[in-house]
Amino acid sequence: MTTLFINRNFPDKKALVTTSGDITYSTLLKNVERYARLLTSKDTSKVAIFSENRPEWIYTFYAALQNKAIPVPIDFMAAAEDVAYILDDCHPEWLFISAAMMDHLPEIELKSKHKPRVMVFEEIAPDDSVKETEWLGPEDNGATAVIIYTSGTTGSPKGVMLSFTNLLENISAVINSKIFIPERQVMIFLPLHHVFPLVGSMMTPLYVGASIAMAPSMQSADLLKTFGDNEVGVFLGVPRLYELMYRGIKAKIDKSPVAKTLLWFVLKTRWRSLGRKIFNKVHQSFGGHLQYMIAGGAALNREVGTFFYGIGFDIMEGFGMTEAAPMITFPRPGKIKIGSTGQALPGLTIEIREGEIVAKGPGIMKGYYNRPEETAETVKNGWLYTGDLGYLDKDGYLFITGRKKEIIVLPNGKNINPVELESKLENFSPAIKEAGVTLYKEMLHAVIFPDASFLTENNIEDQQAWFRDQVITPFNAGVTSYKRIMQFTLIKSELPRTRLSKLQ
Repeated sequence: MTTLFINRNFPDKKALVTTSGDITYSTLLKNVERYARLLTSKDTSKVAIFSENRPEWIYTFYAALQNKAIPVPIDFMAAAEDVAYILDDCHPEWLFISAAMMDHLPEIELKSKHKPRVMVFEEIAPDDSVKETEWLGPEDNGATAVIIYTSGTTGSPKGVMLSFTNLLENISAVINSKIFIPERQVMIFLPLHHVFPLVGSMMTPLYVGASIAMAPSMQSADLLKTFGDNEVGVFLGVPRLYELMYRGIKAKIDKSPVAKTLLWFVLKTRWRSLGRKIFNKVHQSFGGHLQYMIAGGAALNREVGTFFYGIGFDIMEGFGMTEAAPMITFPRPGKIKIGSTGQALPGLTIEIREGEIVAKGPGIMKGYYNRPEETAETVKNGWLYTGDLGYLDKDGYLFITGRKKEIIVLPNGKNINPVELESKLENFSPAIKEAGVTLYKEMLHAVIFPDASFLTENNIEDQQAWFRDQVITPFNAGVTSYKRIMQFTLIKSELPRTRLSKLQ
C-alpha cells in the first residue's frame, strides 16, 4: 500500500504561511506537479537543492520524489568548495537554486568537475493550468528517499542515504505521540538541508495535514514576528537558540525581585501550571500558542531546559543523528525528564557497548553513498555505532555523557570535522608547520606551531598580528561561516600526538 506523503484531506487549508502569501494544500500539490514536469527525463536520478528556505525548496523536494529521483539538499551558507565537493561526489543531473545563490555559481562551477543543469526558481514560468499531482508516495519504501551530507571522521563529508522507511519511522513516532496534529501549527525556522528540520518542520506537518509558518530568515526579528503573526504550537530549534532566548528572558526577570522570587518558587515546587499563569507574558511573546519546544543537534543546557519546562512549555530534547533519520530517542509528552533525551523510538533497540550508544532498527540509514568501507565501520550487523557515550536508567531513559568520536558539535548544532580544518590550515600557509583545532569557550580555536625558518626568512617580528592578518583572516574568508577560526594560539613546540600520529 502506497503511503500518502502529502495530506489530501484539507485541500483549502493553508499548508504554508509565508510573508509573500499563503499556499493551500491544493496549491501546494499543483506546484509539486508543475516542478515535477521539469524533471520528466528518465536520466534524472538526483536533484540538488541549493537555496534558503522557501516554498520552491519544498516543491522541488517532492517533485524529485515524484519522479523517483533523489533530492540532495545543500547548505545554502556553504562555501563554494563544499558545494562543489557534493556535486562531484553524487553527480546530480539538476541543481535547483534561488536567485540569491546565483552570485556563488561561478566559483562553484570553477571548483566543480561535474556540471549539472541549473534551474533558478525565479526563472520558472507559472502555469495555472496544472492540476494537483496524482503522486501519493513511493512504490518501494525501501528505496533511497534523500541523500544528506554530514561531516565524517575521514576529512570530507559523507552522503547519508535515507530510505522512505527510515523517514516514515520518525514521522510515525512523533505523530503517534500526538505532538503533530492537523490543528497544531508548526514553524519552519532551521535550514531544511538538515534532516532534523526536514523531517520535523516540513515532512511531518505536511504528512499529518498541519499548517506551516515559514520564517523568512533566521534573524531574531523575523523569528519573533513569525511567532507574533501566527499560532505556532510546535517549534524546532537548536540548544544555542534556546539558550539565547533563556538569557534574554531571564535578564528581564532578574531586574524584578518579585519576579525573581516567583520564578524560584515555581521551579522549586515544579508547579508548572502556576508558572504558566505567572509568566504568561513569556508565552505571549511566542504568540500565545506555543506548547512544544523541540531541541536537537546538540546537548541542551539543563538550566535552560529546567526554566522553560518550569514555566509551562514542553521542552523536549531528543538524541539522534543524520544516520538515524534523525531520532534515536525522544521524550513523550507528559513523560519528560530534564537532562535525559527520552526513550527509544518505537521499533528501535538501544544498547550501551563499552560506554558507547549503539542502536538498531528500521530507522537506521541504508549507508553512506559510494562509501561501503565507511558504512561498515559505522553500521555493524545492523547496529549503528553513534560515537556518543551515555547510559540508560531503569526506565529506559537515555542520558548522554560525552562523545567518543572526534567530531566537534558547535552550540548551534553544526558538525565540524577538526581533521578537515587542520589539513586546510596546514596547506593554507607555509608559515604553519602544524595546526590543531578544538572547541574552546563555544568557539573554534586553532593551536598553531609556526615554521620558525619561514618567519625568520620573512623578517616577521609581530607574529600574533601577522598570523591574524595574513593567515586567519583570509583563511576564514574562504570557508563556510560556521567553520571559521575565532581564536588562535601560537605555540613553540610540536603538537602532542599518539603513536598513530593522531592529535591528542
